[in-house]
Amino acid sequence: MENKILEKAQGFYFLAIGILMYYFLTEIINLGIFVAFRHAFALVLFFSAFLCFLIKPNVARGLTATKSALVYSLPLIVTIAASLFIWFVELVDTEVISRGLSGAFVYTNMISFSLAAAAFLYVFGEKGIWYNLIAILCANLMMIFTIIAQNGIGVYFSEFITLITTFAGVTGDVIVQAEIHELAFCVGAYLIYMALKPRKSIAFYILLALSLFCFLSAFKRIGIIAIAAALFFVFVLKLVAKMNKKTAFALTTILSILLVVILVIYIFLIKIDIFSVLEEMGIETSGRVDIYHAVDKFYEFSPDFLGNGIGFLTYQLSNSDVGVSAVHNDFLQYFIDLGFWGYILWLLSMTVARVIYFGRRGQVDNGIISFVLTVYLVIISSTDNTMNYPLLTTVLAILMIGHGFDDKVRTTEEKMFGYISEPNQKKEGESLL
Repeated sequence: MENKILEKAQGFYFLAIGILMYYFLTEIINLGIFVAFRHAFALVLFFSAFLCFLIKPNVARGLTATKSALVYSLPLIVTIAASLFIWFVELVDTEVISRGLSGAFVYTNMISFSLAAAAFLYVFGEKGIWYNLIAILCANLMMIFTIIAQNGIGVYFSEFITLITTFAGVTGDVIVQAEIHELAFCVGAYLIYMALKPRKSIAFYILLALSLFCFLSAFKRIGIIAIAAALFFVFVLKLVAKMNKKTAFALTTILSILLVVILVIYIFLIKIDIFSVLEEMGIETSGRVDIYHAVDKFYEFSPDFLGNGIGFLTYQLSNSDVGVSAVHNDFLQYFIDLGFWGYILWLLSMTVARVIYFGRRGQVDNGIISFVLTVYLVIISSTDNTMNYPLLTTVLAILMIGHGFDDKVRTTEEKMFGYISEPNQKKEGESLL
């Protein structure tokens, strides 16, 4: 009885911290340096899980969660390593290095938010996936209910229906307040996962309905396109997997490599001014021609282009007379910062490395999940600086790491100790939590 009370208290505590992390999107703390609330809460989640480990250690679970989080964070490690090399070769001032590292570690630290995902998985196992979703939905619904309370439920749902029926062609003054980009993209990733791995439980359908409501309230058209593309690849790869799992994994890896090639070609097309051609053809590019012209002087599309180091372009746009405040293109920004080869290594760490690691040892479903979520991330990043959304990092990490997590822990435990302390008792249709 006492253990159940402690488990419920533990669940409530981690869920509450998760809600706070997803709710405080823009607030910051001044600790001599400015730290975002969400970053602080991500660290609270990690250190709370570490305290749980010290009190009652589960070595196999801790090792599996931490190692997977660090593999997921490989793009940040590549970014820092490439930047240090550039700074060493270019002999830049320490102020430039400090500025770049502070941006990577203080503001958009992928490791912190990946470890927050690992914290949920360490404490709850695969159930952590759903605890994290509940935290997102609670935070999002709190924001929506505040909007409804201020403007009226009739007005909100009237604009909600108009938003959907016009495919966001008409957006009211009230419903636009619910367009919370970061949470919308977080929920979108979960919708892909829930479509890929449906469950026969009331809890699942409730979470699915609430997720759809929150996602449609924000109604990001690029998110809908990204979900559709991801589900297309889910259908194809699952079909191949039914015939031959090894072939499906090989195809997933090849598609990941092809994605890297496409994203390199994408930079080349920007450099040769393809967006001006699109404008001349009558295709609206939302001012991207002017943006890309403004930053054209900062890079060359050539294997000889070394790069400038992480944080370079952000600083230039903020502190010089470039004429634009943001490039709105994560890929171009990373190319300018990391250079030709650094950019390719960064892409490989974000795509091929994750697919191979999470899909290894016959875990084909995990490889497919990693790939389709990467496709989703790439598409939504084509119109925004989405890769700088740390909460999305937590969601993608927990979905890539979490599927099959309990089985991975049992495998690790058997390798380390020669036995399995927690036999697999999950059944099809079992309740999510």
